[in-house]
Amino acid sequence: MRRSRRSTRIATAGLLLGIAILFAFPLYYLVVTSLKTKAELFAAVPSLVPQALNLAPYSSVLFGRGFTGLLVNSVIVGLSATVLAVLVAFAICYPITRLPASRRLRGFVLNWAMSLRFLPPIAVVIPYFAIIRTIGLYNELPALILVYTIFNLPLAIWMLRGFLDEIPLELEQAALVDGASRWQAFRSVLLPLSRTAILAVVIIVFAFDWAEFLFAFILTATPQAQTFPVGVQGLVTQFEIIWNDMAAGGVIAIIIPLTLMLIARRHVMTGLTFGVIREK
Repeated sequence: MRRSRRSTRIATAGLLLGIAILFAFPLYYLVVTSLKTKAELFAAVPSLVPQALNLAPYSSVLFGRGFTGLLVNSVIVGLSATVLAVLVAFAICYPITRLPASRRLRGFVLNWAMSLRFLPPIAVVIPYFAIIRTIGLYNELPALILVYTIFNLPLAIWMLRGFLDEIPLELEQAALVDGASRWQAFRSVLLPLSRTAILAVVIIVFAFDWAEFLFAFILTATPQAQTFPVGVQGLVTQFEIIWNDMAAGGVIAIIIPLTLMLIARRHVMTGLTFGVIREK
C-alpha cells in the first residue's frame, strides 16, 4: 500500500515536472536566442546555452531602433484602457450586485459580456477599422485606448462581478442603518473590501492590453501611434528575419506584465478565486 502511494506520488511529481518544463522551455529558449550572436543563431547544431552573453540585441531594440517610443505608447495605451475598463466595469457591476432594482438585469449583462468576450478579434477588426476611420482617429493613440477598453470590458465585468458577489450586502446595510449615505457606505465599506479584486483585474486587463497585436497593427500606420508588439513584428523584413532582436523584443515585452504579476501575485490569486466557489 505504501509502495503504491509512493509510486503515485513519484509519477505525479514527474508529470508535473514534465508539464513545467514543457511550458518553461519556450521562454528559456527565447531568452537564450536573445543572447546569441548571428553566428550562433545559424550554426549547424543549435545550442541551448549561449557561448557568451551578447547584449547587443537589447541595445539595438531599446536604443538603435527607436523602440523606446513604442514602449511609451504601449504604457500609455495599456494604462489608459485598463483604468477606463475597470472604472466602467465597476460602475456596471455595482448596481447589478448591490441594488435590488438592478439585479434583474444581471443575467442580461453577464450574457452580453461573455458573448462579446468570446468573439474573436478578427471578427470585429474590420468594423472597428471603419468606425475609427470615420471618426478621424486612425493612427492615433485614442483609437487604441477606445478599442482596448471596449474589447476588455467584458473580462473586467466578469471578474469584478464574481468578487462583489462575495461581499455580504449586510455590511452596507448596517452602514446605512447607522446613518451613512449610499455613497458613504460605498466609500467606507465596499471600496476598501474591493481593493484586492480591483488590483487583480487591473493587472490582468493590463496584461491583455499590453500584449494585444491585431488591433494595433490594423489601426496604426506610423511609429508615433504604434505599440511595442507591432514594432517587434516589424523586424520581419522582406529580405531577412532579425531573430535575436525579435527575441530580445519578446523578452522585454514579457518582463513588464510578468514583473507586475510577481509583485502582486498574492492579490491576483485572491482576486481570481473570489466568485469561483459559489454562484448566487
